[in-house]
Amino acid sequence: MGNVLMTGDIHGNTDHAVRLVRVAVREKCTRMFVLGDFGAWEHTPEGRRYFDVVNRVARKLRVQVYFLDGNHDKSSLVHELYDGKADDDGFLVCRSNIRYAPRGHRWVWEETRFAAFGGAYSVDKSWRLAKEAQSERNAQRRRRFGSSRRPATVGKLWFPEEQMTDEEFDAVLTADTSPVDVLLAHDKPRDSAPDWNRKNLPECLPNQDRIQRAVNTLRPGLMLHGHLHYRYTDMIRCGADHWTQVDGLGADPEASHRHDYDHDQSWLVLQLPSRHASADREQPELAS
Repeated sequence: MGNVLMTGDIHGNTDHAVRLVRVAVREKCTRMFVLGDFGAWEHTPEGRRYFDVVNRVARKLRVQVYFLDGNHDKSSLVHELYDGKADDDGFLVCRSNIRYAPRGHRWVWEETRFAAFGGAYSVDKSWRLAKEAQSERNAQRRRRFGSSRRPATVGKLWFPEEQMTDEEFDAVLTADTSPVDVLLAHDKPRDSAPDWNRKNLPECLPNQDRIQRAVNTLRPGLMLHGHLHYRYTDMIRCGADHWTQVDGLGADPEASHRHDYDHDQSWLVLQLPSRHASADREQPELAS
C-alpha cells in the first residue's frame, strides 16, 4: 500500500486539497490522511461540491483520502449520512476515495497500529454564533415581507459536537487501552510546547488534556495533529520511561496566520515499515 501523506487542515479549500493529492502522487503515497478541518460541510451545496471534486481527482490519481474530524467539520452529519457504510478497516465511506475515521477509531496499516481522535475547541466560536444569529435575523426579516423560504441558520458555522465531552472521551479511550504506534488527532496534547500557539485560551485546555490522556494511555512513538496551523516538532514524556514525538502540521494558505507560510509546512510523509521487515519491530518514520 505504500507510505501515507499526512496533512494539516484544509478547510474546504479545493485548490489546496487537489494540490495535496498531487503531492501524494509525487511522493509515491497511495494514501493521504487529513488531520481534521478537512471541510466536511455537506449541509451546504459548496461542501457537497468540494467532496465531489476532491473525490474525482483522488480517484483519477489513485489516491485514497482519509480524514478525522476537526472542530470545523460537521461530524454529526458525516455519521448521519454514512454510518452503516464502513469499509473493511472500519472507516466510513463518504465517497469512493474519501473516508472518515470516527473518534477513537483504531486500525492497522503495514503492521503499524493507529488510533484517531478528532475534535477541538473553536477559538472563533463567538464570531461563528454571531454570524448564525445574524443570518436568522435576516431570514426572519425576509419572512415578514412575504418570503416563504425557511433556510437553516443554526448549526451551519458552529457545531455543538466540535469536541468530545469527558464522558464520551472516557468511554472511547477505555474501550481499548492497548498501545499504538501512531496517534492522530486534530488538537495538540497539553504538554507539547510549540514556540507559536494561538490556541491557548483557557477554553482550549480541557480538550488538550483529553488528547494528553490519550498519549499517556496509548503511549505512541509518534503523534501527529493539525489545528494550530503551524509546523513544529516536540518531544513529550508519557510515563516514567517513554517519550512521544509530536508533530504539528500547517494548514491551507488562506487559514495561515504566519507571514512566513510555506506550503510544504502543511504536509509530511509517514514512512511505514515493510510488511516483511526483520523480526525486530520497525517503527514508522517521518521522511526528511
